[in-house]
Amino acid sequence: MEENEKYEMIKCPHCQKDVTHIEGTDYTCPYCGKSLNDEPEKESRLQKVKQYILRNKVLVAITACLVIILLAMSGTVSSAVDQRQELTEEYEDLENSYDSLSSQYHTIQSLYNDIKDELTNYQDQQATIDDLNTQLTDLQEKYDTLSAENEELKAENEELKSQVSSLQAKASSTSSSSSSTSSFSSSNDSSGGMVWLSATGSKYHSIPDCGNMNPNNARQVSRSSAESQGYDACSKCW
Repeated sequence: MEENEKYEMIKCPHCQKDVTHIEGTDYTCPYCGKSLNDEPEKESRLQKVKQYILRNKVLVAITACLVIILLAMSGTVSSAVDQRQELTEEYEDLENSYDSLSSQYHTIQSLYNDIKDELTNYQDQQATIDDLNTQLTDLQEKYDTLSAENEELKAENEELKSQVSSLQAKASSTSSSSSSTSSFSSSNDSSGGMVWLSATGSKYHSIPDCGNMNPNNARQVSRSSAESQGYDACSKCW
C-alpha cells in the first residue's frame, strides 16, 4: 500500500451504500460489484457521444483524404478544395449538434434529479401516512374494546337497578308488615286483649316471632290469662 494513497468514504451511486474509495482510482463496490465512478450514467453517455463524434471525424478525414486523392488524380484540385470546405462545414455542424446534445443531456439530468428529490419526499410522506394509519387502527381497536366494556357496564348497571328495585320493594313490604304488626300490638295494648306465649320461657309477647320465638309453636291467650299464669311482659316488644 503506497503512502500517498488517500482514502475517502463515499456513497455508491448504484446501491447507495457507504464504501471506502481510493482517490484517483476506479474502485469497484463490494456490495453491488459496479464501478464507483461518481456519475456512471453521465460518463457513459458522454463517452458514447464522444466515440460517435470521433468516428465521424475519422470517417470525415478518411473521406476527405479519399476525395482529395481522387480529385488530385483527376486533376480537379479546386473541386477537392470545395469538397473539403463542405466536409469542414459538416464537421462544424456535427460539433454544434454535439454541443446541443450535451446541453439537452444536462437539462434532462437536472430534471431527473428534481424528480428523484420529489420521489424521496413522496416516500417520506408515504411512511408518515402508513404510521398514522397504524395509529388509527390501534385507536379503533381501543375504541371497540372500550365500547364493548361500556356495554357490559350498562348491562351490569341495569341488573343492579333491578336488584335495587327488588330490595326497595321488599323493604317497603317489610315496612308495611311491621306497621301492621305495630298497629295490631297497639290495639292489643289499649284493650289489654290477646298476647303470644312461646313454647318455653316466662314472658308474653305482642308478636308471635319476637326474638328467637318459633311462630309455629307460639300460642295466643288473653293478657289477663297470661299474667294470671305468672307470665310477665317482654321488654323487647312491649
